[in-house]
Amino acid sequence: MIFGVFLLALFVSLPHESFAENQASTQAILDSASIYKEAMDYDKAIQVLESNPQILADTDSGNFLGRLYYLTSQNSKAIGVLSSLKNKNYLTYLYLGLVYEDLGNTQLAVNNYIASLRLQKNTIALYRLGKIYYKRKNYQKASHFFARVIALDSSIRLANFYLAECLLNTGNYEEAYTYSARGINFYPENPDIRKQLMEIKDKIGKTFFVETKKAIEKARELVNLMFYKREKNIPFVRVGLATDLTDFTFRCGGDFVISDSKQVFNGEKNKFYTIVLKEKRLYLKDYKSGVIYKKYNSPVTIKSDGYPFYVLDITYGETNFWHKRIDRIYRGDLRILIDGGITLINVISVEEYLYGVLPAEISPKADMEALKAQAVAARSIAIRSILNQRHKEKNFDVCADVHCQVYQGVSVEKDATNKAVNETRGEIIIYKKEPIEAVYHSNCGGCLRPDVFGKKDYYAHGFDSKKSFKPFSPYEEENWCTSYPESFCSHSKTANYRWQRVYDAEDFAFIFGYDLKDLQKIIAKEKGSCVSYKVLEIITSKEKTTLTGDLNIRNYFDNLRSSAFKIDVKFSADNVPKMLFFWGSGFGHGAGMCQDGAEYMADKGYTYQEILEHYYPHTEVLKRY
Repeated sequence: MIFGVFLLALFVSLPHESFAENQASTQAILDSASIYKEAMDYDKAIQVLESNPQILADTDSGNFLGRLYYLTSQNSKAIGVLSSLKNKNYLTYLYLGLVYEDLGNTQLAVNNYIASLRLQKNTIALYRLGKIYYKRKNYQKASHFFARVIALDSSIRLANFYLAECLLNTGNYEEAYTYSARGINFYPENPDIRKQLMEIKDKIGKTFFVETKKAIEKARELVNLMFYKREKNIPFVRVGLATDLTDFTFRCGGDFVISDSKQVFNGEKNKFYTIVLKEKRLYLKDYKSGVIYKKYNSPVTIKSDGYPFYVLDITYGETNFWHKRIDRIYRGDLRILIDGGITLINVISVEEYLYGVLPAEISPKADMEALKAQAVAARSIAIRSILNQRHKEKNFDVCADVHCQVYQGVSVEKDATNKAVNETRGEIIIYKKEPIEAVYHSNCGGCLRPDVFGKKDYYAHGFDSKKSFKPFSPYEEENWCTSYPESFCSHSKTANYRWQRVYDAEDFAFIFGYDLKDLQKIIAKEKGSCVSYKVLEIITSKEKTTLTGDLNIRNYFDNLRSSAFKIDVKFSADNVPKMLFFWGSGFGHGAGMCQDGAEYMADKGYTYQEILEHYYPHTEVLKRY
């Protein structure tokens, strides 16, 4: 507290300056400190701020210095600055919690983390609370906080491992299995998760898995595959459902035909069949008995006159936090190719394809104008992909995952999203008479990026609001990912808008496979717009790694929600890295249409044409068919 009183006294005794001069001077000081921090020269950033103590009465700048003290293990100074702030916010309490945890006073850490959460939900406070109780072996409380981490931000994949451990230790084996199975999807080679999963399986016993499999098989028999009227006289799209399969199992709601250039087989409705790849040929088998009906050469087509196909165990979102292996129902025809493994393709009309895209990409509960905007954008991507033969080398037009658009077939169709498709039938977005790459993302974090996929004139740039955009100053950049400025998409107070990650030394080794103490620097070699990175260099004691591009950066750091973030490295008193923090903004690449923003605009009375005009300027909507 003495340190805080000293700063305030200095502030009061400074000579008077004009408001404008003082404001400019303050901004220059904070910008200078922010530039040093970006370069991970925390000591120089601290020197700049300490030499100008008059600015530290403000909560944001006081938090900034307190944060720097914490990162350099100057804990008593951090407590002095943070405790003296009159208008404490969630960051103030969060950093007090981190400081007290670093000092070993876990009770004061817990108190401050909880105070932080009262003001703003954040995963750092939740995760550290989980770790504190986990280390105390209070697994009941620890599981409560790890479950809250996953509920707030399911992209924090490691929380599944700790939650499974807590549930295992409290005897809740079946629920523990759910989270451990997720963990093995995310980190299939990790020996700790493998060991955990084996232990949980042993505790549950074989009977549970036998009964579960029986229940699944019974439920599959009961799935009703209804007749539908097939679309005609509109473009068809070839959707790659899966590649590199060794086999797959399906049934059809009606009679169907499987054929290659020579062989034809008439399949029975509602009977399961399996197609297996063996010695470069495709074997059609009875799913239950294994009896072989036919042998085929690639390609093979499977056609039905108006009944959908039910395909088992389709994988999507592999390694991502939305990873699932699930049964799906598809309209249209199936096509099977051999390209190393089996490539399974769904041939379907564009409009029916969109029925299975929209509810997988946007909430069907959104206002109809937002759903229509989504339909037109998704259709534009499909038509452009067909024209440009996007996946020509794999003999299909679009994949069924996030690389193109998530497509999940009849299984996810909803009346509202089908209506949005029908009411915009044939409409696409064009620029200079060509369909555009109408990319979209979940949440831009309040700032739209035009430079992710190469600068295009038809991507909006700047704030996702009516406010005119001006470039961020270094200090504004520093604060962007920890604050919650108003924008069209800021109504989403979830981890879509602002997110955080924290790794202590234990977690870091688990995820990255080397010791945190070996990390030396993370250098921004090239920055993008909206507080994002284009090129990062990771320097360790053993090697130098250069990360280029949005997805490469996000995937390297354990599948971050976006490449728009700020990094903090917490050092010990002897300058050894102890913790790594990410403060992030938005979910997705940030280019094109922000879906959360579109939902807000629609709720406020904007039409779908106005929404599309906002996110794709200089374009027009054309009815193609």
